[in-house]
Amino acid sequence: MRDRIFFIIQGFLKYNAFNFGVNLRSFFYRPFFKSFGKNIKIRDGVNFKYPSEIELGNNIKIEQHCFFVGKGGLKIGDNCLIGAGTKIITSDHIADNVSEPIFDQGLKFKEVIIDNDVWFGFDVKVLAGSVIRKGSVIGTNTLVNGIEVEEYSVMAGTPARLIKKRK
Repeated sequence: MRDRIFFIIQGFLKYNAFNFGVNLRSFFYRPFFKSFGKNIKIRDGVNFKYPSEIELGNNIKIEQHCFFVGKGGLKIGDNCLIGAGTKIITSDHIADNVSEPIFDQGLKFKEVIIDNDVWFGFDVKVLAGSVIRKGSVIGTNTLVNGIEVEEYSVMAGTPARLIKKRK
């Protein structure tokens, strides 16, 4: 029920721009999340599905037009920067039975974990089951498809490949 109430509130607040909208979203969204840290900046056009299963740490900036699904668990640590257009999805379609339409087979969910001090460039996609460890940088337009990214990695490409280590 909380998630349904949130969808209504989000509908009124998600396109309010500038600092006014950022402050409204931080104030009104807080009670609907599993946890919602301090100093969270959510820019306009950001969509959250199932916020009751999303944990947000402290000092997070989420830029415009991002999309997050929390069903199954989504954790974002402290001091993270999330570039505009990023999508983080915890669901995947089931397609195991070839005698049944994929449409009728439903969804499965896997937790996504993003540790502290992670930076996503513009338009990153993170799919179900992915784990991104501390201090990593995920480059613009990168696809992280259910893998574990080691600490201090710089990843880019589709699928994500290690470019270098930050240490």
